Amino acid sequence: MTQLENLNRALAVIEASLEGDVDYEAAARAAGCSRYQLERMFPYLANASLAEYVRRRKMTRAASDLLDRDARVIDVALRYGYDSPTAFARAFKRVHGISPSEAKNEGVKLASYPRLVFTLSVKGEEPMDYKIVEMPAFRVVGVPSTGEWELEDAGEKAVQYWVDVEPQVDALLGLSDGEPAGLLGVQFCRDGAFDGYMACVATQAPCPDGMAVRVVPAATYAVFECTGDVSSAMGELWHRVLSEWLPSSGFSWESGSDVERYLSRDMHAADSRSELWLPVVRAE
Repeated sequence: MTQLENLNRALAVIEASLEGDVDYEAAARAAGCSRYQLERMFPYLANASLAEYVRRRKMTRAASDLLDRDARVIDVALRYGYDSPTAFARAFKRVHGISPSEAKNEGVKLASYPRLVFTLSVKGEEPMDYKIVEMPAFRVVGVPSTGEWELEDAGEKAVQYWVDVEPQVDALLGLSDGEPAGLLGVQFCRDGAFDGYMACVATQAPCPDGMAVRVVPAATYAVFECTGDVSSAMGELWHRVLSEWLPSSGFSWESGSDVERYLSRDMHAADSRSELWLPVVRAE
């Protein structure tokens, strides 16, 4: 089964559990990945976060239910998993621009968000060159992230993280003596959940004070080259890999540690070179 088919199975699981609490773990299993990966992948495919898509679908169904004049707002709120009428009203207004009670008025305009179906779109764009690399586990030394990184604010936190790490980059590069060579940005994943981010290098050198040692597990990686300012070019590459390459590649995104490799000291130069290393397994 292809990744594209798995994603549509995940959408079916979500659709079947809109009433009540959506079973995100079951949806992730249907997608053949972890919940964390599904939530990361979804915005690239749907231009909306998974949570926002679910909210839109729930509120689309809720609006239809409220058109029944006998339907009570509190009953509809409970049906779609909202114990608090206030929380339901807030979510409803965010989607429709009006309150649930106003939705019962004749002639009001309501938004409708249909169920998504992922399909493969052949766009005729530039081919996506990649190579498959079998990588044994490797030891890294670097500067670990601190605090909780929620998916919604991870991008902003990563930008600030790299600003803070910049003064230590040269010291890190001086430690590099292993493969993959050079400065790395590793997003660790353990048991299907985010387990920290680290600017690091592959090395057997002793760990300096203030840094940490971790091991990146053995994995099969699909490696993609990237050229341009990392702050924009890498995001665009992630978008193409997850929305164009992965669904039709015959691979699934393995629940491992994602690696970005920075080959240029000035990561923001127009000709900066970098790589995306995506852990993959053959789709069943």
